[in-house]
Amino acid sequence: MLLLHQQFGDYIGAYKDMQRAVKDGRVKSIGLSNFESERLEEVLNMAEILPSVLQVECHPYYQQNDLKKRIEKYNTVIEAWYPLGHGDKKLIDEPLFTKLGQKYGKTNAQIILRWHIQEGNIIFPRTMNPVHMKENFEIFDFELTQGEMNEIRKTDKVVRFFNMTLEQQEKFLSSFAPAD
Repeated sequence: MLLLHQQFGDYIGAYKDMQRAVKDGRVKSIGLSNFESERLEEVLNMAEILPSVLQVECHPYYQQNDLKKRIEKYNTVIEAWYPLGHGDKKLIDEPLFTKLGQKYGKTNAQIILRWHIQEGNIIFPRTMNPVHMKENFEIFDFELTQGEMNEIRKTDKVVRFFNMTLEQQEKFLSSFAPAD
């Protein structure tokens, strides 16, 4: 999987190069990351090979429902970064997750990760803690009910934990450009 990480510079040319890498057999799958502006449709409309995934911030407090609708017809799925809201204490300690965790004998984080799986999101929860790594794999021995999934859907507050605007991101990334 090769991701085009930001929507800056010659992102159309970069995506065309990624498609060429797939056609040449050097890459199996391509996707986008952080494409939430109108530039997403610009890429999707020119693409010969549609992105398999769109990697964006996604968690119960920021569920990306409108974005999911935008990419659904392209069979592109959300790959969640910050699947646990960057470890935000309010999100992790959400009373609903505590209640469900007690019911299933799971941690609140496991409830959130299971929600992602059942929502169809791809997740890569990052941890260096061996206990958390083990727990992250232990989310496939239970299933949330439809009613529980609906309750979690109600926790969407449209709250991001990464709040840099497109212009701020572009300025930040340009600071890494080589000097002329």
